[in-house]
Parts: sequence; C-alpha cells; structure tokens
Amino acid sequence: MNDSTTVVGMIGLIVYFAWYVLMIVQSFMAIGTAYRKTKANGDNGVALYGWLLVYGLAALIPYLGIHFWRKSKSKDFK
Repeated sequence: MNDSTTVVGMIGLIVYFAWYVLMIVQSFMAIGTAYRKTKANGDNGVALYGWLLVYGLAALIPYLGIHFWRKSKSKDFK
C-alpha cells in the first residue's frame, strides 16, 4: 500500500508542476495578448487593465491562454 501511495503522490506532483509551468507561460502570453487587444482598439490604460484581468484568468485554464494568444495573431483581432 505504501508503494502505490508514493507512485500516486509522484504523479500528482508531476501534474501539479506541469500545470504550474503552463500557467506561468500562459501568463506571459496574456500580457502580450492584452497589450495587442488594447492597441487594436485604441490606447486606454483602463482597457489594458481589464483585458489583462480577463486574459490572466484565462491563463489559469490549461490551453485557453494559448488559444487566445494564437487567435490574437490573426488580422481581424478587433
């Protein structure tokens, strides 16, 4: 029983650290996406803060931040 608990614990740690690293990468992508979205619709500091909040929360969900970042690379991002 002790060996199976150790294996499950190690798998849990690997999943946790992978999620944490992915969240950090997506957070950096969220900054760029929020800046790009704000520049496309006019410069406004409040809008930048709002978009950063939205994309920062999206970064908590795996792959959603990457999806928005890829979508922001399109020509019609407004």
